Amino acid sequence: MSGKMMPKWRTICELVSLGKVLDEEQASQVVEYLLDPSLADWEKENFLVLLSSRGLHADELVYFAKIFLQKCVKLPFQEEWENQPLFDCCGSGGGGRNLFNVSTAIIFVLSSLGVPVVKHGNRGITKISGSADVLEKLGIAYRLPPEGVYRSLEELGFAFIFAPDYHPSYARLAPIRQKLAKRKIQTVFHFLGPLLNPARPRTQLTGVFREEHIDLFAAALGRLGVQKPVVIWGVDEECNPMGEIGIEGRGKASGLSLEIIGPILAENARQRGYTLGSVNEAIVDSSLESARIIEAIFKGEIKGYARGLVVANSFLGLLSWGWRGELKEALLSIEEAIDSGMVYKKLHQARVFALEQGKEYP
Repeated sequence: MSGKMMPKWRTICELVSLGKVLDEEQASQVVEYLLDPSLADWEKENFLVLLSSRGLHADELVYFAKIFLQKCVKLPFQEEWENQPLFDCCGSGGGGRNLFNVSTAIIFVLSSLGVPVVKHGNRGITKISGSADVLEKLGIAYRLPPEGVYRSLEELGFAFIFAPDYHPSYARLAPIRQKLAKRKIQTVFHFLGPLLNPARPRTQLTGVFREEHIDLFAAALGRLGVQKPVVIWGVDEECNPMGEIGIEGRGKASGLSLEIIGPILAENARQRGYTLGSVNEAIVDSSLESARIIEAIFKGEIKGYARGLVVANSFLGLLSWGWRGELKEALLSIEEAIDSGMVYKKLHQARVFALEQGKEYP
């Protein structure tokens, strides 16, 4: 970094240390500094730790997100698909629990029900299995150029957008993120991931691990143009945060009423036998194990707690997207889609598509 730039960097660091919220110009400068190879990694790490310690604000998240979205690879579509709102489902990361990839599993369920899903994701940084990791193990194309993403959405009803390919500037910071993640430090980048989908979906379901982050994400997503952001802080039967909604709908939310939805989920969980299990059935130690659980659920081989998580989160996803029928009918549609083999068929179609794309995009 040049000598002229250093005083500005010091000033910004001092502002953050005093608890000040950065304005849009200062946020833009921060991004340029973080991407500047001449600024030492330890300086960047210290700043990210400082920012994390101070706490994040919705305005800053919006500023940072807008900057990275301007730098991202563009897609030939945005916001909607065939007059239907695009949908994304993701988590804020950094929760420290290694659940199988529930939010990735629901893209097969929702797309089989006609929801156009564009999931934005990455490999695991703060957890063993990221969405890209499990898709790879499932044999699904997870690294597609813009035209491939378009064709995936056209042929399958869903597409996956691999974040590092579409945010090359963001990807340059991966080594620093990984280093801080090993120290269990949650940085601003855990929060930015759900805000950086290049498809700019109009509807989105986001899971968070801290109750205080509900309003933070709801505000940021709304300011970035998501018309119906739903943010979930879900807990398991022992009130541990999950980053997803639990089988009985416990937790808090913005954008949907868990007071109404919770009892419906709880009744369904009891009727289906999901309550006979525990969250331990959903914990994995590898992306391969996560993939095996997802496939077993779709094939009808797993009908307990893990399936209950897929059903519950698919239910919230369907409502977030804009289901207009009776709530219990939405839940029944999800259960039937899995029981009938329709969701497993979607998985098979996606594998065939991946093989075809592999010949074109080796």
